[in-house]
Amino acid sequence: MKRIDWAAYRADPDRFLVVDVRDPERFREGSLPGAVNVPLEAIAQKRYQLPKDRPLLLVCQLGQKSSLAALYLEADGYQAYVLEGGLGNGNRM
Repeated sequence: MKRIDWAAYRADPDRFLVVDVRDPERFREGSLPGAVNVPLEAIAQKRYQLPKDRPLLLVCQLGQKSSLAALYLEADGYQAYVLEGGLGNGNRM
């Protein structure tokens, strides 16, 4: 699994499809611009439709759920990146 930091994301945010793997309630509280919500549970159960023609940037609050989601998605042939430190880390930068 590949990780990127906030500086790399901010340098080219349009490179990625941002996938927020938190539950819908947390997603509604705020995420990155343009993010889609696909909870970790849906990814684990293969109940999602995501494009394979661009890299996915997986986000959650701390980076733990997104790391697990990346393993599932990479096993299905996706190019998955995890935002280091999660969304909580970006609020401090």
